[in-house]
Amino acid sequence: MRTAKFNSIAKFTYFSITALAVIFYIAGAAKAEAPSNNNPIRSTFSQLTVNSMAPSPTGMSAAIPPQAQAMFGGLTRVTCQAGQAPSTCLPLGFLNTAFGIGKFTPQTAAAAARKPTLTGTETLATATPWLGKIAVKDALAGNPNLAAVLPQSAFVAGGRGGGKIVNPNLQNTPFGSVVNLKSIQLNRVPSLANTPLNNFAGIQKLTASQIPNIGNISFANMPKITIPAGAAVLKMDVVRTRERNIQHMVMSGSEQQPNAPCQSNCDYIETHPLIGMPYLKGARIISGDSLQVRGGKGFLAWVNGGQEPTGISFSGMKFVVRNVNAKQGTATVNLNFRSCFYAFGEHCTPYFIGFPLWQLSERRNTLPLITTDASVARVIRLRQK
Repeated sequence: MRTAKFNSIAKFTYFSITALAVIFYIAGAAKAEAPSNNNPIRSTFSQLTVNSMAPSPTGMSAAIPPQAQAMFGGLTRVTCQAGQAPSTCLPLGFLNTAFGIGKFTPQTAAAAARKPTLTGTETLATATPWLGKIAVKDALAGNPNLAAVLPQSAFVAGGRGGGKIVNPNLQNTPFGSVVNLKSIQLNRVPSLANTPLNNFAGIQKLTASQIPNIGNISFANMPKITIPAGAAVLKMDVVRTRERNIQHMVMSGSEQQPNAPCQSNCDYIETHPLIGMPYLKGARIISGDSLQVRGGKGFLAWVNGGQEPTGISFSGMKFVVRNVNAKQGTATVNLNFRSCFYAFGEHCTPYFIGFPLWQLSERRNTLPLITTDASVARVIRLRQK
């Protein structure tokens, strides 16, 4: 049974995340070239980062309901101005849900971004500047050893045996207002370099631009991105628009409605496999602009009216083809996500959270499509004698 709290969070997911998602573009898509190494799947994701997402063409603002604010470090509203890059306005709470960014530590984030290893001689202002923006209580909860760098003035009497404790009046004060991060080296708190970002509650409200190296980590190196064996790599061959009754060789759909046919005003692309699965030659992926299908499961299946754009699946995400243009021979690939929770089974929203990634073209080499879907619907017509 859905509670008021549950409904509030779900409505926030629907209205605010969708608004955010549709305005973000991957700038690197325009200059993407065909993968050159032996693993085109990893090569594709290796070319995409948070920092490669282009500025938002339109502004948006969405309130976060009180019940969900703890998931975003106490943030009450998400706002992106027109022309503002998502790396400077999209809270880590969103990126963490999609990519598992919070599992990184300052040290592993540097390694994943191919930056120099932290030596300990860096100041906190350089290695962990985000500490200055979270509350003292959140900093100490994330790594209690940070108490060692607090000034003596931050302590008051009141501890056991006459000891001192951190002044209760400072608990909600930004850590950077109490500690001069520029004057303290990382080696004063050696464990900090290996502390996961998720340990710090207040960090979920910050953006990728405020956390060193996060924006430069490729999607291929994100903790939640897995590249399973047997995935198909597809190249777009042909673009078709405004067709009718498309059933034969349809690959796209949803978990609830696989190989979903399109009846009218059908835009789609035809593909051929670059790697494996030769029977997928000619597989059709219908545009998400042309067809909505059933999605979701459990208590969250009702979100977005139980609908999601048709597409193909990969690693807990969904690729959706949009903006099919027959005259130019192009289409845009969107990456869609869903939200899930586990309680006596899995409960998931439809894959309605998405943003554009790159452009496909009939005429030039571009990043390929990747999917773990391996079926197409074949329509067999028998001749009458």
